[in-house]
Amino acid sequence: MQWIAIIIELIGLALIAVELYFPRLSESLKATFEATKPKFMKNPLLWIGSYILFWVISVIALSVWEQSMLLVANIFFSVFTFLVFVILGISKALVRLGVVLGRGNSVGGVGLVLALIGFSIEMSQLV
Repeated sequence: MQWIAIIIELIGLALIAVELYFPRLSESLKATFEATKPKFMKNPLLWIGSYILFWVISVIALSVWEQSMLLVANIFFSVFTFLVFVILGISKALVRLGVVLGRGNSVGGVGLVLALIGFSIEMSQLV
């Protein structure tokens, strides 16, 4: 847990350094952070449909191979889907919080938020 906190804090400090010392990279990161949807998701229904199709085919293949894997595969895909949605939700919340704290500057703001989260985790381990 300690290493995770240090890595989160270093990522945040690296984003702050990018904001301060590399303006061109900062502008491209800012455009990436503030984009409403990623560039590779031109058709989100196609991505979601492909994921569901992969899920169904994998579960069918595993259940044919061994019947007891049906429940395990469905639980795995459900947990993985839940984690992806949680990570996407947290990242959107971090960007919004970063924009507010960074006074309109999303790169430095997100770096600040990540550095504060890492620092908070380190402090919670001391208590």
